[in-house]
Amino acid sequence: MFFLEILINYILPIIYTSAISLVLVLLFLFIFRIKDSNIRILFFFIPLIKPFIAIAEKFDTSKQHFNVNTTIGAIRFPDPANIIKSFEIFDKGPLVISDINYLILFLVSIIIIMVLVARWINLLFFYRRLAYEERVSRKDVPDLYKIMDRYTSKIKLNTPAVSLTHRDFFSPFVAGIKNYTMVLSPTLIEKLDLNEKETLIQHELSHIKRKDNFIGWMALILRDLFFFNPVSYIAYGLIRAEQEKDSDKLMVKYSGKSKKEISRSILGIILKLNSITTRRMNPDTPYTSTFSPFTLLNHIKIKNRIKSISRTDPGKIYSRLLPRVLMYLMFALLLLLQIVFIFKIGNWFIFLR
Repeated sequence: MFFLEILINYILPIIYTSAISLVLVLLFLFIFRIKDSNIRILFFFIPLIKPFIAIAEKFDTSKQHFNVNTTIGAIRFPDPANIIKSFEIFDKGPLVISDINYLILFLVSIIIIMVLVARWINLLFFYRRLAYEERVSRKDVPDLYKIMDRYTSKIKLNTPAVSLTHRDFFSPFVAGIKNYTMVLSPTLIEKLDLNEKETLIQHELSHIKRKDNFIGWMALILRDLFFFNPVSYIAYGLIRAEQEKDSDKLMVKYSGKSKKEISRSILGIILKLNSITTRRMNPDTPYTSTFSPFTLLNHIKIKNRIKSISRTDPGKIYSRLLPRVLMYLMFALLLLLQIVFIFKIGNWFIFLR
């Protein structure tokens, strides 16, 4: 019965509040036509943050209306008094741990946290190993540094270090939070023409300008903390997609290339990257495109990305001050707003908030 209480009081409310908040966020962004990727990313963090607020409240089931009604629905904001009540359990001290159910829950929670921390550390060291696998200087790859220097001077950024990886890891990425390293696969670089090479490097430099690594790590940690919540994976994916789109927008603004050139180069990079990956997995068979739900989803993502580039107005990438302040206020409102449903089934209460 104890673990049924965990399901009812924590797991279901977490999934519910994430799902409802994501729907509200998508509706808000659609209705008000928000194009600023920074604002969109901020709002997509709501389904990742809001579960902390939902599970912090402890409702008083002794109130009379809970005994009269079997179902209650309302729109409300969190009650600070209810949040304070949730910490009363710690006043019991060792008595809580002496309960076998609480002890098991405590041990399971510790194990989960340890596994997650080990995962994050493993990811950190994996990217760090790639970042130091083969550091190359300006003398080694002058053409790459020349491309980087031209773009970094435009976006006012220090030129990062470059590392080449010879592992089966072909997608380019940037490692580091403060001191950045661009990790590139020589196998991919050799297959790209000059325009594609410039676009790929400029795109990664745009990620550095936007500080996407820091934002990505925060989103990853929040997603992993609620690993049982499918909505958190959707929110994380939307954040990553917005980061890609905004890096493309910065290229439209600073690269000096037309939207058509950038779109063509991105498509060429994606096709060549997929070709390399597929051939490495199946070296005896030529690359062929096969239909699957995943390839269909990837095609939709690529189509939306190209559409975003074509609609980009270099002078209107980010919102002005007043609209941005209003968006921050709306963010706070949606973060705190709760659409609550309380169900009474026998002696059990299910709080979805």
